[in-house]
Amino acid sequence: MRTIKSTLGAIAILISSSTFSQNNQVYFPYFELINLDESKDLQYSTSRLIKTYIETNHDYHILLPEKTDNYFDLNGYASAIEEAQNREAEFVMLGEIHSLDGDYIVSLGMYNSKTGKKLWHDLIKGVSQEDLDPLLSRLGRNFMKETKARDDVEIGEVTDYEQQGVALQQIKVNHFMGLMVGANTLIGDQTLSGFGLAYSYDANTVLFNVNFDFYPSSSVVINAELLEEKKQSANFNLGILYPLSRKRMTWFLSGGMEYGMVRIDAEGFELDPERVSGVGLFAGGGYLINRNSTVNLRIQAAISFPTYKIRDTYHPSLKFGIVTSFTK
Repeated sequence: MRTIKSTLGAIAILISSSTFSQNNQVYFPYFELINLDESKDLQYSTSRLIKTYIETNHDYHILLPEKTDNYFDLNGYASAIEEAQNREAEFVMLGEIHSLDGDYIVSLGMYNSKTGKKLWHDLIKGVSQEDLDPLLSRLGRNFMKETKARDDVEIGEVTDYEQQGVALQQIKVNHFMGLMVGANTLIGDQTLSGFGLAYSYDANTVLFNVNFDFYPSSSVVINAELLEEKKQSANFNLGILYPLSRKRMTWFLSGGMEYGMVRIDAEGFELDPERVSGVGLFAGGGYLINRNSTVNLRIQAAISFPTYKIRDTYHPSLKFGIVTSFTK
C-alpha cells in the first residue's frame, strides 16, 4: 500500500510540475534589430540577457530558437505564434531594439500564444549600447508588472540617457554635503531644537556619514530643585547608513559612535556652568528620498546612549531630524 501511495504521489508531482512548466514557458524568437547592423552577436547577446533577467526574477522559462551563424529573421508575428504553439508554450514574447538619431529604444511585449491577446508591454530608451544592459535589467525585473521599467531605477543602473535628462538630473555621485534641522529629547525631560552639518559618502552598498549637531540653549530640568537652568548640547558622530533596497527612495537603518558635550548654566546665579562630555552609541533609521540625485532628502530618527552621566544619571535621548544634502 505504501508503495502504491508513493508511486501515485510521484506521478501527481510529475504531472503538476509538467503542467506548471508548460504554463510558464515563453517562446522568444530573439530581439529584432531595427535600423541597426544585423549583428547576430548583438541579437544573441541581448536576447540571452533578457532571458537571464526574466528567469532570475520570475517563474517563467524563456525558450529561444537554436543558435545559428547568421542573423535570425523573425518572419513575422504569425510565425512566432505558430512556433510557440508547436513548442506547447503558453506565451510568446516579442522584442525590438530600435536605433533612431543616436537613441536606443528597447520594446518588449507578451502575448497569449493561443488567442494572440497582448498581456503586457513596456519600452525604455537609452543613448548608447552601454545603456542596453541596465535597460534590459529593468525590463526583466519589471516583466509582467504594472511598474514601468523607466521608473524603476536601482543604484548603478543610471543610464547615459538619464544623465542628460534635465527633469531627473540623475547622476552617479558619491559625495554629499548637507544641512540638518531637528530636535533632541532627553528621555523624561524637555526637547531641544537644533541644527547641524552633514557629510555623506555613498559607497554603493552603504553610506558613511560624518555629522556635527548643535542644540542651543533651552530651559531644562535635570535633577534641579530650585534653580532655573539653561542647557546646550552638541555632538560629533561617525555612522553608517544601510539602505534596505537599491531604489532611489528607500528605508534605511543607521548606527554609529558619537562624542557628546553638554553645558548647563544656572540663571540668575554667578555659578560656573557645569560641563560634561564623553562618547556614546546611537542606532536608528529613516527614509531616504532621491538617493542618486543632485539633491536628496533624509528623514531620520535615532536613540542615543551616552556613556557619561549628567548629575550622576545616564540620560539616553531621542533625536529626530531632516537632512537635505547637495552635491556639485
